[in-house]
Amino acid sequence: MRVLILSQYYYPEPIPKPAELAQGLMEHGHIPEVITGFPDYPSGELYAGYSLRLFQRDVISGVTVNRTFEYPHHGKSAAGRFINYLSFMLSAPFATFLVRKVSVIYVWHPPLTVGIAAWVISRLLNVPVVYDVQDIWPETINASGMLSDNTRIYHLLQRLEKFVYRRMHFLIVVTEGAKRNLVSKGVPEEKVSVLPHWVDETQFHCISEQEQDGIRNEFHWSNRFVVLFAGNIGFVQGLDNVIRAGALLPLDSSIIISFMGDGAAVADLRQLTRELNVEDRIQFISHQPAARMPAIMSTADVLLVHLRKSVITDFVVPSKTLSYLAAGRPILMAMGGAGNDLINDSGAGVTIEPDDAQILANTIRLLADMEPEERGKMGENGRYYIRERLGKADIVGRYVKLLERAAKQGR
Repeated sequence: MRVLILSQYYYPEPIPKPAELAQGLMEHGHIPEVITGFPDYPSGELYAGYSLRLFQRDVISGVTVNRTFEYPHHGKSAAGRFINYLSFMLSAPFATFLVRKVSVIYVWHPPLTVGIAAWVISRLLNVPVVYDVQDIWPETINASGMLSDNTRIYHLLQRLEKFVYRRMHFLIVVTEGAKRNLVSKGVPEEKVSVLPHWVDETQFHCISEQEQDGIRNEFHWSNRFVVLFAGNIGFVQGLDNVIRAGALLPLDSSIIISFMGDGAAVADLRQLTRELNVEDRIQFISHQPAARMPAIMSTADVLLVHLRKSVITDFVVPSKTLSYLAAGRPILMAMGGAGNDLINDSGAGVTIEPDDAQILANTIRLLADMEPEERGKMGENGRYYIRERLGKADIVGRYVKLLERAAKQGR
């Protein structure tokens, strides 16, 4: 079976799922090929070593990767984001002339506009599409604060969403809440499969005390209690609340909150940090190579998930959560909904509602005051949960079976 993977984001961007699925397909004896853009996520700046052109063909870990033009942007400008999404939507179908005959298309969404490209490519190649809905649009756009739900653009996105879902042959969502949302929008229930995220647990191992000391020295974490938020630093995460929580921590506290990554909200959050005069308690570290992240996560004292309160909390579980579980550190989950359910079910940390700086500050202090053995137990619970429920081999196998079924049914 030859599988076309269509994703606006792909390695080396910090969106691991499409590349890991490609590797999983090869391990099952199938042949993946990729159409993607030029890497610029999450900073909006083109990665070093790449220059914009109409097409570029790479081979990454044995997978043919066809890169097609996109306007690089991932900032606050709605117009810039729109041009970024539109440019890939228009250019991706032309890359099909570089692709060998395939049996099925796997699509990683967001953005929603990739669904239009998928529909066009499906018509060109006459093959079915399996559409993996990671974020529910336009609700996610509304939750980020970039778009009100009473604007013409919002209603246009609603119509576009229904157009895309109707034309996909199979859809994947992460939670039952997301499935209910799609069914409420007219998607036939039998077309929607609930498949969780996975994590490659083999990348996480017990690191030595010497390695931990090296990381702590590098990031100035020595003698500090480190609360780490790692990943995309965007608006939907509501991280201004985390900085306000930092301002409520005692002046003589050893606690430091570290944001590690890039994204559209970094400049605003740095400005708020200066305004609140909490630069001794808030730290910004640029995006680190993916290969380093397991060791870095395993060195922090607490791993933070924070998502602004909105309807989308019932639909999503941030993918970083699984890496946190595998890292074996206690998780502070502040998002409500499906994410809170996962942490409560696993016993891997503490859950609170988001958007309350005082509660967040109090919970951070509670975790800092816990006995190390108690926090260690939470971390072990997380690792056990990953091994038993969300290991890569099992979940990827379920994805592969769905793609095989779609390919057999054909168009």
